Amino acid sequence: MSSYYERKKKKGLKFRISFVFLFVFASFIGCFVMYMKGSEPPVSDNRGEIVSIEETAPVETERTSTADINPIAESVRAEDSYLDNCMFAGDSLIVGLGSYGIIPEDRIAANIGMSVMSINNTPLVSPDGTEILAADKINSAAPENLYVLLGLNLLGSYTDEQLLAAYGDFIDSIDREKTDIYIISVPPVTGERETREENPVLNSDIDSFNSELLKFANNRCVYYLDLNTALKGADGRFPEEYAEEDGIHFKKSTYRIMLDYILTHVHSEK
Repeated sequence: MSSYYERKKKKGLKFRISFVFLFVFASFIGCFVMYMKGSEPPVSDNRGEIVSIEETAPVETERTSTADINPIAESVRAEDSYLDNCMFAGDSLIVGLGSYGIIPEDRIAANIGMSVMSINNTPLVSPDGTEILAADKINSAAPENLYVLLGLNLLGSYTDEQLLAAYGDFIDSIDREKTDIYIISVPPVTGERETREENPVLNSDIDSFNSELLKFANNRCVYYLDLNTALKGADGRFPEEYAEEDGIHFKKSTYRIMLDYILTHVHSEK
C-alpha cells in the first residue's frame, strides 16, 4: 500500500499537469481571437474594388459653394443685440446707417461714392482726419459678421466681370477666420429714376448685376441677402414712399426695413 507521501506526490503531479494544460488552452484561445480580429473581411466600394475599413470612414471637407443656402432664407428674428457684432461696408447707402445714428460710426466702413473699384485703394477719412482702408478698419475690429452693399456706383461703366473681380479682391482682404460675410444685393430704384433724361438707372440692369452677384457669392462661399426683392413694390420698382428724391437713397424708415430684413435672414449652421 502506497505511503502518505507517495500519494501526496502523485496528487501534486496531477495538479501541475492540469495547470499546464489550462495555460496552454487559454493561450490558444487568446491567439485565435487575435487572429480572427486581424482577418476581418475587406469592404468593397460601389465599384467592386477592395478598400480598407479606414478608407470607408466619412471625410469632412470644407464648403466649396453656398449655392444650397443662398439667397439666405427667412429665419427666426435675431435679437437687436446681434447687430452689436456686425459691421457694414459699402457706398452712400451704408453711410446713411451712420448718418441717421442707426449704427455707430465705428462699425461703418463706407464713403459717399464708394464703389467696388475704389474700396480696395481709397481710404476712409474719420472726423479727426485719420485715414484707413475699409478692409483694415474691418479686420482691426474683427466683427463676427460683415454686411457689404456695393455695385450700384459705376454700374454700366464697367463690365460685370470687372466689377466682380474687384469685389473679389475686397472679399479676399477680409479675415474670413474671424468674420462671416453677407453680400447684400443692389436695391431697386424708383420708376421715376428709370425714366430720367439725365443719369437714368434701370432696374433691369440692377437685376442682371444681382444675378451675377449671387453666382459670385456662391463661388466665394459667402452669404447673399436678396434685399432687392424685399424692397420692390408690386411693379418691380422701388416704392417712392421708401426713397429720397433721387429715387435711389433710403429714407430713415427704409433703413428700419433693411435692418429688420437682416435680422430675419441670419444663417445658422445649427
